[in-house]
Amino acid sequence: MNVLIVLGTAALGLSALWAIQSVVLTLAGEPLAWPLRFKKRGPVAVWTGRVLIHSFWIFVLVATPLALGIRPIDALHQAFPTTVPWHSIAAAFSIMLFPAASMYALYIAAGWARFEPQHDQAKRRGKLLRRIFPGPLPVSIFEEAVFRGILLEQMLRLLPQSSAYTALAIIVNSAAFSAVHFVKPVDWKPIKQVAYGYFIVGCLFGLAYVVGGRNLWLPIAVHAAAIFVIEVARLYVVFQAPPWLVGYTEWPQSGLVGSVLVLGVAVALLTLI
Repeated sequence: MNVLIVLGTAALGLSALWAIQSVVLTLAGEPLAWPLRFKKRGPVAVWTGRVLIHSFWIFVLVATPLALGIRPIDALHQAFPTTVPWHSIAAAFSIMLFPAASMYALYIAAGWARFEPQHDQAKRRGKLLRRIFPGPLPVSIFEEAVFRGILLEQMLRLLPQSSAYTALAIIVNSAAFSAVHFVKPVDWKPIKQVAYGYFIVGCLFGLAYVVGGRNLWLPIAVHAAAIFVIEVARLYVVFQAPPWLVGYTEWPQSGLVGSVLVLGVAVALLTLI
């Protein structure tokens, strides 16, 4: 029942988002579109998309606990216990950060990628600073709070307590996590390979959630480390090996080497934390 409440709350938020989007597009003289599938042809459309997405996340995070009969502050304490596991957070962050950075060094050494700074120096410096602060934390916090803190948690409560059902919950949750990334138009993207990449990292983040005691400290640490390495590397590295081997600059986990890295990080989480 709780899972249905979660899905219903998300559907309500999406409906409200669509209504607001339609009003803004009409006032801006833009054609109407499905939720978040409008073309961002001007600053109004661009900022509308950003505001709508973040407003949707906030709505889900606040409305879902209320719909479940839980005070949002209690849900916050459950997601972020006040006894902060600093050692485990640092370990999880490092387990993701350093192997991922080493992967790019391997690509360059093997000739699978080349060092080629993107943009002019001033623009690149600005992008780099934004990747450092606020960096990957906002996206990591929102996505982990919704997909692991709410959806996966309710699935784990619904299913019997066993390793098999925990794995099933993580798999289903990761499929939903992957699918959501394709709400926006993706005509030019290699959808199947990218969807696979999102799915396996979703499984990794779900594993971090369970290993960390079903709170958000560890999945956010792993998620943030992954985004940080990828986004910084995109400013300096260009892939030149086949996508099946190295993936794509935005989704290196979708390639063979990246997949092995994700598996290695998962094993390290199970072993070291």
